[in-house]
Amino acid sequence: ALGWSPYNIDEVFPEYTVRGKKVDYALRINDTSKVFIEVKRVGEALESHQKQLLEYSFNQGVKLAILTNGITWWFYLPYQEGDWEQRKFYTIEIYDQEAEDIASKFIDFLHKANVSSGKSLENAESVYKSKQRRRLIDSTIPKAWDKLITEANGDLVGLVAETTERMCGYKPDDATIEKFLRSYSQKSEVGRTMPVRSPTRK
Repeated sequence: ALGWSPYNIDEVFPEYTVRGKKVDYALRINDTSKVFIEVKRVGEALESHQKQLLEYSFNQGVKLAILTNGITWWFYLPYQEGDWEQRKFYTIEIYDQEAEDIASKFIDFLHKANVSSGKSLENAESVYKSKQRRRLIDSTIPKAWDKLITEANGDLVGLVAETTERMCGYKPDDATIEKFLRSYSQKSEVGRTMPVRSPTRK
């Protein structure tokens, strides 16, 4: 779908060797590696694999790298400044994002024609530098918070329980916290829908 032939190792080279180590896939154009993709098991945490992938990419002159467990996809620009996390310019979460948006980004960053022409790198750098990144984060944080409290996320429930225990000595059960979060969420919704009144002039 992205223009690559997965059975042609001149294009999609599995177990590509880099200094005695192997990168799961190298996407290649004219005998030159353009993209490195490191693939982990579904559900596996990715943080501990960033350094190795980006060091391989940097040493081989590969300017676009991807780390994925099939569900989460982290896109990197290895030659940008900062630590490994700062070089990550985009994240795809298969279960949380719209299919059209996911497909669009895969085309932008990984379509063979875009990789070959250098357009994929231009697209990646544009996303990395864009001020929209900050605006999107700012606008999504309240939605993320609402999602956490309305779905009674397990991590949040555990955090509230532990904090409550530290403060009063007693640890509430999950049902008590979930009831509180639902109530809090409903109050927040009411607050957002209340009309804002202009101050009375004297």
